[in-house]
Amino acid sequence: MNPSASKPRPVYTGRVVIVGNGGSVDVMPAWFWHQPGVEYIGTNRCLALAACRDVTWSSLCMRDCYRKMFTTDNHGSDYHRQLWKPSEAYKVGDGHDRATWCDEFINQVAGWQHERVEDRNHEASIMRNSSVVLMAANWAWICGARDLALIGVDYSLPHHAMMAEPWQSYPHGDPQQYARRVSRGIERQFSQARTAIEAAGGRIVNLSPGTKLRAIAQGKGPDDYEPIEIRTAQGMPTEG
Repeated sequence: MNPSASKPRPVYTGRVVIVGNGGSVDVMPAWFWHQPGVEYIGTNRCLALAACRDVTWSSLCMRDCYRKMFTTDNHGSDYHRQLWKPSEAYKVGDGHDRATWCDEFINQVAGWQHERVEDRNHEASIMRNSSVVLMAANWAWICGARDLALIGVDYSLPHHAMMAEPWQSYPHGDPQQYARRVSRGIERQFSQARTAIEAAGGRIVNLSPGTKLRAIAQGKGPDDYEPIEIRTAQGMPTEG
């Protein structure tokens, strides 16, 4: 579904914060969600998170069908109808399942995609992944982002950020899902993304306190802003 083909696709030139659904979302200070010059990309159930109810989202990414957002299909349908569809943010979905209401669908291919290359349907591709955060990161990259920060990417307990009512009362997954170590496949995918980003002169940092993910360097705090090199329009570091 494509509600507004004329909606302009975001172009990112500054820091982009990608918001997962992990419990570290709840510990960020209020100012973190309203930083001047920072763009926020939400994923999956972010619109129902209590800490994020007043965030201005630049874009939203959903990797799976909206029906999978909660344990029961009807709660996922409520989320889709009441929060996802009315949001004014630019919405991005995975091309393998087109039931979710989106402005754009993207396809998964092998390897990090450094630039936007469209197929005959005018759809771009991103790195094949098992995480909506990686989906959002590669899509943001081909939209110009070179400074990426992650939050809510914990892979640890408590596994999910607190939801606002009535969403808090809806079941949304196995509470013990992240009691185990991060899988080698997930670590490998994040490592592949980090290597590609850094080789092209970009930066990615995980601001999630207590994360189990080891593939992405952990930031020192919510305001972890280390300068990165000035880049050319093609996204590569300048000489000198």
